[in-house]
Amino acid sequence: MKMPTDAQIDEPSWLTLSPRSGETLRAALERTLREAIRAGALREGVRLPSSRVLAESLGVSRGVVRDAYGQLEAQGFLVIRPRVAPVVATVPRPETPRRDSKPVAPVPRYDLTPTTPDVTLFPLNRWLSTAQQVARRASVVALDYGESRGERTLRAALADHLGRTRGVIAEPEQIVIVQGTAQAVDLLVRVLARRGASRVAVEDPSHTTNHKRIRAFGLEVAGQPVDANGIVVAGLDADAVLVTPAHQFPTGSVLSGERRRQLLAWAGESGGVIVEDDYDAEFRYDREPVRALQGIAPEQVVQLGTVSKTLVPALRLGWLVAPPDLVDEVEQTKLLLDIFSPTLDQRTLAEFLTRGHYDRHVRRARSIYRRRRDRLLAALHAHLPELPVEGVAAGVHFLLGLPPGVSDTAIADDANRSRITLTPLSDFRLTTADAGGLVIGYGRLHESSVEAATRALADVIRAHM
Repeated sequence: MKMPTDAQIDEPSWLTLSPRSGETLRAALERTLREAIRAGALREGVRLPSSRVLAESLGVSRGVVRDAYGQLEAQGFLVIRPRVAPVVATVPRPETPRRDSKPVAPVPRYDLTPTTPDVTLFPLNRWLSTAQQVARRASVVALDYGESRGERTLRAALADHLGRTRGVIAEPEQIVIVQGTAQAVDLLVRVLARRGASRVAVEDPSHTTNHKRIRAFGLEVAGQPVDANGIVVAGLDADAVLVTPAHQFPTGSVLSGERRRQLLAWAGESGGVIVEDDYDAEFRYDREPVRALQGIAPEQVVQLGTVSKTLVPALRLGWLVAPPDLVDEVEQTKLLLDIFSPTLDQRTLAEFLTRGHYDRHVRRARSIYRRRRDRLLAALHAHLPELPVEGVAAGVHFLLGLPPGVSDTAIADDANRSRITLTPLSDFRLTTADAGGLVIGYGRLHESSVEAATRALADVIRAHM
């Protein structure tokens, strides 16, 4: 039997005693408790009320309760010890059928997921100590409902940080704190839909979850091709466009200067909104990352950022920098959606930014990811020298090109069967293409596993070439 939990039923107001025809009070109580235990309403380890408390609550004699408890103990439903309240025992329950249940995926030998950071790098102790300091200093007001736009301290810290590191031009009033990039895109799509937008362009290939968010509000998703210079602006026809200019996902290209000028000209002529997802710009390994697009045209660009890649996804903290004519609508939408993001977490992140903890962590993580990338590139050159690696030295992923006619989906399926978590380029495309590839993530691939992982991956790929 499990040890008793902290859960204890002191006032069993949920329990009603309804004897059936010919049933005694004791039998009715015994049946009611047994059914509750079998159904899971009373879970194993829960302490039941004493016989005196339950008898008073139900308006029956204490002997009725004692007898019912005794019968349930004899049947194995309760554990009773002297001078201790009865405890629900471990009882097998019928399996509840699950609809569309998926088999649990085995733990991968090598995790090459391209969208995930190494969460073990998170400075947890530093975060916890900072959070404690923030909580101790917090006034009672900080524990009440917060600002929908976000804590002023965090918005001010972000305005300084983004200006210094990404060239973003924004006052704190232009920043809305959100639950990661996912909510930022959701808020923007809602606002655009209310304004009458009908078509949002996305890079093809790009994150499929954003495609789903756009379609969820009845807007059309228009795929715009991507090449080595980033998104192709020619032929762009939409009310808004979602781009990743600093490090395109998943191809790894960077939006060239000429394409930037074309994209800004498109926005100026059409009145379209540029949504810049700046998701991993902090991780550039060969040079300084290109300046944020927002810093060039703050009236035309909405800039999105998150700590999901730099810290951990579990914090669910991100930001949206919007032009003045858009930010109020975004804030009102945030208010209707979930009122505000967690106040104490926001204040902790503000402390991380202002005290330099965030910058120090990013520098450490950047050096680790760079070593992993360099080692993985060397291993791929040794084991698969004929396959090109595409994308700039940045982020936590790159694109491994495949010869024409080789199915990236089939390779990924075989790799996953071999417990190598891998995503094909095809999964991110809106339209079919002749060229396939494998989007290789190295965020969670420790240096000690690089050689073995590359050999295993090479075996799978060669079986298809």
